[in-house]
Amino acid sequence: MRRPIPEFGMPLRRAVVVLRRWWPEVVLGLGVVLAILGPVLRRGYLLRYDLVFVPDPPFGATVWGSGSELPRAVPSELLAVGLSQLLPADLAEKALLAGSLALAAVGAARLAPVGHPLARVAAGLGYVWNPWMYGRLHLGQWAVIAGYAALPWAYAWVLGVLRRRSNGTDPADGAGPSRRSAVAGGLAVVLGGPAVVLAAVLTCAPALALARRWRALVAGAATLAGLTAPWLLALTQRGDGLDLDERGVAAFAARADTPLGVLGSVVTLGGVWSRYAVPVGRDQWPVAVLALVLAAAAVWGFALTRRRWPSAAWWGLLVGAVLGTVIAVVPALPAGTAWMTALVEHVPLAGAVRDGTRLLAPLALLQAVGLGMLVESLAATGARALVPLVVFAPVLLLPGLAWGLSGQFDTARYPAEWSAVRSVVNQDRGGGSLVSLPWSSFRAYRWAGNVPVLDPAARAFRRPVVGDQDVVVGRDRIRGESGEADRVAAVLAEPGDPGSALRRLGVRYVLIQTDQPGGAEVEARFTDAEVVRRGRTLTLIRLADDDSSRSAGTVGIAPTLGYSVLGCTLLIALSYPAARRRCMLLSGTSCRRDRQ
Repeated sequence: MRRPIPEFGMPLRRAVVVLRRWWPEVVLGLGVVLAILGPVLRRGYLLRYDLVFVPDPPFGATVWGSGSELPRAVPSELLAVGLSQLLPADLAEKALLAGSLALAAVGAARLAPVGHPLARVAAGLGYVWNPWMYGRLHLGQWAVIAGYAALPWAYAWVLGVLRRRSNGTDPADGAGPSRRSAVAGGLAVVLGGPAVVLAAVLTCAPALALARRWRALVAGAATLAGLTAPWLLALTQRGDGLDLDERGVAAFAARADTPLGVLGSVVTLGGVWSRYAVPVGRDQWPVAVLALVLAAAAVWGFALTRRRWPSAAWWGLLVGAVLGTVIAVVPALPAGTAWMTALVEHVPLAGAVRDGTRLLAPLALLQAVGLGMLVESLAATGARALVPLVVFAPVLLLPGLAWGLSGQFDTARYPAEWSAVRSVVNQDRGGGSLVSLPWSSFRAYRWAGNVPVLDPAARAFRRPVVGDQDVVVGRDRIRGESGEADRVAAVLAEPGDPGSALRRLGVRYVLIQTDQPGGAEVEARFTDAEVVRRGRTLTLIRLADDDSSRSAGTVGIAPTLGYSVLGCTLLIALSYPAARRRCMLLSGTSCRRDRQ
């Protein structure tokens, strides 16, 4: 019997079917990307605060978490560097930003239990177009945004688990889009670091616990633990331990950015610690009151969702949103500051979530779903004149998010001497680290618009880069977490040539960025060292050989093991359902135990 010839038009027909079903989400995703990132969708790098991409990035110490700083960029930096091997790094940066924004909008639109196209658009738009997103974009926290974008997809799996149980089927039987989206969502969640992982736990765990889906809860926890292994195991290889500055609790606590106080600012998805990351107009009473009305209307819309979601799913997201809001608000209270300070001093990793406003992600998801339900309710009751107003209310209240934060975004190109210096350092296989001077954690380059940005040197070289880890917030200087950086800072504080003392610390290269304040004075201190290259903005100095046995680019066992655990977790999570179905087909019976 002849086998049928495969229909090569099937993928195209399926794509057309999906496009017909998802056209509001597709239009929304493209529209959001163009509206927000329009000015920078061209060649060049978007450099601001934590958003740092460099040309031809190596798989260096930052990727493996073996640098002097906390491994906050693990595993997000692996994704950024890996994608930069396939695309030019500036295009990889835009792809990650655009993909995160689009996935956030589409995910929230698909999660909302609504059918009206404008209702789906309202849910997706509400999840992206809010003060929370403005603040994270302003601060350049692309990995946090990626984790935020993953939450709707992860919660879709929770809904699938609860609905399959109500239909009398086992959630493990289906390896459909819900499981794949959950694994992909979990992988994206861990990009945002411990705070976003905690936000994901607050979003998903209460619903599974309320429904007593213990097996799914344990499976989700195990998957999340496996996905966070690179970060956790990289942390264990630090020889200096974890000593966080308790003053950071108050510095990174939520603050009132509206006349409504801290609580009013937080429930309207604001309250970010940096006063520069607040949208223009939030301090005006009319804008603040309208934002509060919109938030209240969204919560009321979410109340209507109870009829369309399983009870545990509805209550679970509500509990997660309340818990996230409480955690965000508590450090801003006098008693809460003392409690959080004690927590940071005695509980490992507690300081990683000092910026509690990141935990407003469950509340943002709740409000987005509520906006979608509100629009569908208005359309069904005949109040169609109000529908466009509610759909585009987030945009009307926050016009500053459009067009690159009202023109704040711009692209830049690195001077050619960065490539020349990087080539010299990366080709040297000798041991030792590199110290980046002047001693400051942030830079402001004239060729990049003088926008504050983290020192790019940490991502430009294979060998470990030691730089200032302290962060200035207002008038407070928050101490960093690197003992190695503290030792280098102590050497630099002493008068005279610091070269010999730095050699004893295992330093091989010193990179002086002479276009930064104090750069020329720093260069003049190195009187007995080899100047490898001197350019208009960069001077590279090589110190005499030391006794350091660590070679440039050495990767410890902990990062390697961490990424191995992550890979095994993905393999098991994605292959288990398919293997189970094959087992059932071969045996002719169900492989699962009979349920009581």
